[in-house]
Amino acid sequence: MRSFNYLLAGLVLCTSGTVSAQLRLNAFGGYTFQDRFPINGSYSGFSFNEARVAAGAHYGGGLEYELKPHKAVELFYQAQPSEGYLRTSFVEYGPYDITVHYVMLGGLQYVPFSDVVHGYGGLNIGAGFSTGEGNSTKFAWGGKLGLRIDASEKVGLKLGAQLLSPVESVGGGLYFGTGGASAGVSTYSTIYQFGLTGGLVFTLQ
Repeated sequence: MRSFNYLLAGLVLCTSGTVSAQLRLNAFGGYTFQDRFPINGSYSGFSFNEARVAAGAHYGGGLEYELKPHKAVELFYQAQPSEGYLRTSFVEYGPYDITVHYVMLGGLQYVPFSDVVHGYGGLNIGAGFSTGEGNSTKFAWGGKLGLRIDASEKVGLKLGAQLLSPVESVGGGLYFGTGGASAGVSTYSTIYQFGLTGGLVFTLQ
């Protein structure tokens, strides 16, 4: 979480310079769909060729700072408690308890459809990491599309879809394995996690 603290401190410093800009607090939850991906590894004489991260609920929160009208920078954290599975050509092993975390920083572009409804899209970069039966931290990227509906000047609703992906320069992704944190099978391909999300938006200034 040290990287999250550094990014948060940087965002606070940015906001301190211009009090007229809007600062929003986002609290959200949603559902991330299952992802299957090929792997290349072995453990205890078994060769594994596929892994999957099970579908499940996710939750998180973030800060959004408006740099100029309809353009903002966003820092957010998301967690998804889930289960991992490993598969040989014939047998699937698991479940292995894992939690997939993301700490992301990125930009948002808003498109006002009316005074109340705004469409948005954005790209993010940051870190994706897993905890539980195996630990790993990877570079991650993501994208999102959705709507912000302002119920009042201070409170609104956000609905959207997102794609988050932990990657590695030589291929790879999150780690979980049959032997816990010290032994197991690591992935050799990128993980793509697609999800739907919704939550509340609080305008702080």
